[in-house]
Amino acid sequence: MTLTDKPIPQPLHWHVLGAGAMGCLWACAMAMQARDGASGRAQVSLLLRHQAALLSYPGHIKSSAMAQPVVMPAHTTGGNVVDLPGQIDNLFVATKAQDTLPALTGVAKYLTTDCRIVLLQNGLKVQREVSQQFGAERVFCLSTSHGAWLRAPFDVVHAGNGETWLGQLTPASDDSAARQQALLAVLPAQQLNIRIDDDIAARLWRKLAINCAINALTVIHDCRNGELLRIPAARQTLTRLCHEISALLQAIPAAPAIDDLFTQVQQVLMVTTDNISSTLQDVRRARDTEIDHLNGYLCELAAQHGLACPVNKAVLQQMRVLESRAKQAAQHTINQRPLT
Repeated sequence: MTLTDKPIPQPLHWHVLGAGAMGCLWACAMAMQARDGASGRAQVSLLLRHQAALLSYPGHIKSSAMAQPVVMPAHTTGGNVVDLPGQIDNLFVATKAQDTLPALTGVAKYLTTDCRIVLLQNGLKVQREVSQQFGAERVFCLSTSHGAWLRAPFDVVHAGNGETWLGQLTPASDDSAARQQALLAVLPAQQLNIRIDDDIAARLWRKLAINCAINALTVIHDCRNGELLRIPAARQTLTRLCHEISALLQAIPAAPAIDDLFTQVQQVLMVTTDNISSTLQDVRRARDTEIDHLNGYLCELAAQHGLACPVNKAVLQQMRVLESRAKQAAQHTINQRPLT
């Protein structure tokens, strides 16, 4: 039996790995999605990597898009504690890019041989790595423009409607089209405006390029997105960065050419002018950023192909310094707190 003709498990059961804003948003949408031709709804279980998160879980997720909290079980897979009651047929992964492979490794032994793995991450590096490690036919990639944030743990606000694109990194074929259609049929396609993209890789490349142009600069200039166009030094670096990224993509065989990158970046910055980038939010909270999967990944690719990327390297170096300073400052604050 292949992934194409595999019957959908009865009842359909999603395991959601990652309980940040996107993980909570999708878990709620999946739980409320009535199966086509079935009277029941899909089962959804949260997978939490730490016992502390499990202990703080109230047994439900609140969503601004739902009138009532959505009740669902949660299990932990991290450390020495594993309490999964069975195997995993459908896995939705909404962790940070740098956490994805470690998180998947933690649940790998529970995945059925034809488990569908759906990835929602920034960048393109981890999607390629997971496809290579777990088999490209079972891995599906998403790109979304929906906005969400957490008021509190397990309390998500659906802040902005957008669209979501679904695809695989495998070459287009009748089999891949059938796999994607089968998955689309059991996802909350209407609620989250999900459509199939036969060339999801090109879409992920474009989003990677835009994120590489924007995210790190918002940290370097400590500003909201739109200010990158108004701060002279930021705009100058942004222009140079877009030019270099476009040249890199032109020279990397697997990447699509993006000739109008600066125009696309300008449009994104104007639409999201008041937004605080996820990278800047991470630095302000002294958390690990996804920079190694953004500009860091471009620098890796440039090195592999013998290409120069001085602007990206400079941005990456500044980012790492600022990220380190933020963590040191946070640790200093903790150390200065009086003992109780």
